[in-house]
Amino acid sequence: MRTVKFTAVPEIHQANIQRYVGKLLEYNMGESTDNHVSVSQVSQWKKNLHSISKYWGKSDFSLLSNNSEWRKFKSSIKGHYTKKTIDSMATTINNLNATGLLDRYVKRSEIRPYANDKGSKQYIAMPSTIHAKVLQRVIDTVETYHPHRLEISYAMSKSIELRDTELANERSKLNVSSLSKLEASAPNKRVARQANKLGEAIPEYRFDQTGKWVHDILKDCLMCVNLFSGARKTELLSFNHNSYHVIAGVPVLQGKTYKANKGVAKTETWVTHPIALKALELAYDMTQYARDIHKAVLNEAFDNGDITKDAYQRGMRQLSSAFIGTNMGMAFYGKVRSTYLLDLSLGSNLDKFGIVATQEEVDEFNFLNPDWDGEMEVGGSLPKLSLHDLRRSFAVFLVRNRLGNAQTIKYQFKHKNINMSHWYANYAQLARAEDLLLDENLMSEINGAMEELAVEAFDDIYNGSENLSGGGSKDIIKEQEERLGRGETIVMSREEIKALVRNGSKSIVLLPTGGYCTNADCERLCSIDSFAAEDKPCIHLVITDKAAKEMAAQRKRLIEAFTGMNDMGDYAYSRILVGYKEKIRHIEQTLKSHKIPFEPFMQKIKALA
Repeated sequence: MRTVKFTAVPEIHQANIQRYVGKLLEYNMGESTDNHVSVSQVSQWKKNLHSISKYWGKSDFSLLSNNSEWRKFKSSIKGHYTKKTIDSMATTINNLNATGLLDRYVKRSEIRPYANDKGSKQYIAMPSTIHAKVLQRVIDTVETYHPHRLEISYAMSKSIELRDTELANERSKLNVSSLSKLEASAPNKRVARQANKLGEAIPEYRFDQTGKWVHDILKDCLMCVNLFSGARKTELLSFNHNSYHVIAGVPVLQGKTYKANKGVAKTETWVTHPIALKALELAYDMTQYARDIHKAVLNEAFDNGDITKDAYQRGMRQLSSAFIGTNMGMAFYGKVRSTYLLDLSLGSNLDKFGIVATQEEVDEFNFLNPDWDGEMEVGGSLPKLSLHDLRRSFAVFLVRNRLGNAQTIKYQFKHKNINMSHWYANYAQLARAEDLLLDENLMSEINGAMEELAVEAFDDIYNGSENLSGGGSKDIIKEQEERLGRGETIVMSREEIKALVRNGSKSIVLLPTGGYCTNADCERLCSIDSFAAEDKPCIHLVITDKAAKEMAAQRKRLIEAFTGMNDMGDYAYSRILVGYKEKIRHIEQTLKSHKIPFEPFMQKIKALA
């Protein structure tokens, strides 16, 4: 059973808000054809009523029928909420009107001017190289600490026992029932020294009563599972070490979701990678010490009649998750908690990834995230990071690489010590297998990412690139000249492009080797071969200035590879070197078309000289 909690609502408003939510629930259940209202809907009513009362200062919502109070309310919320929240509040007010609880119907346009412009932007997608860096960081954490997961739990358990003993001895020594912060300082320092020795075989182990050291590893485990599944927050929290299975040779995660199922949990399946199992085992096993302590507190409280059976069962269900709270500081220790699940915010985690954005990464970020254009700077980091940002990054990654083979992806994204290239390359096919479907909402997000990227790509082609090349550029250049000749400032608006993409008139694929293919059904190998040169330009290939810059970087890598292999002087490599040389010269023709300066490649193949 899922619950809606009112503990975050100030006590002065709790009774009123509960009463109004109850009336809304009663009315809407009566209006529903199946006598059902989702838990998320009830939670939204509670949230909106709380938001209305927060700055207005009142919770007798019938007062909003009065024009004077209505003006006070509007003035009170100015600048405090996003347009999305304002719209949601308006909907709840109109629900109160429909229920007969107040005499006012509000149009969204009336209160939207009181919104701020924060938080209304789309979730971000990470540039590919930053995505790879984040992946590498969390996988390194999992690989480093997975062998030590039981040692971590043991060291933390013994350290907390030591802390309890030391503090008890200090209280007895001073003959007091509790210790002041000053009195607890000396025993806590002794505990820290001894506790760190307990975990000295664990890399960088640091005992912390608040569990921060374990908590940081736990967040990396959570991100790892998210990056290899695309699951939502609540779905991630349903996973544990028993969630991983291999079906028909394909690794999957099975967990619970409440989405689109009237608040009732149902089992869903996500295709994943074996690293997810290690992440879940690490998360679950290293937090066993906290799980044992939490369960002991719950059992005692239930036996003493301090909590209800529902609260007890809910706590026990939460403790089956791999992702639970680890804070054992004295302010929380030994007390029943409202939730035992991990805090899911990631904002404070950004610094540890050491992101220093290049110009190319900034350009790609702006391309992927037009809502956030200008908010990532060269030398800076991502403007934010959340689990849903990882989810959107996951969707965009799949879309952008669905034509790449394993070697292409491994090369392009510099995957180091990660056996995941084949998983990425084959994910789209696996996800659509008859018995291995991704959840519908994630598929919808992937389709949405596909549409967004198509619009961005065509906008880049028609309006953003000074030069175009490739066999498919001729007709586009002709159309550009005609429209610009008529005095139009843009060749095709984003609205026009979006309409053509949605009705299927235009489709596009981003090629790993640079440029765009405007034929979605193409089966040519130009998109995946790392060094084949084309004798005849493909009539569907379009290369923009941005893509040409990427190809210039690819040319440099090819020259490095050519030089290293050529220095061996081995005739067996000569055919490969011929291919490299042809590809390098082919790219040089593209660079000329885009007016990108370069030194012509003049090396000869030593084995053939």
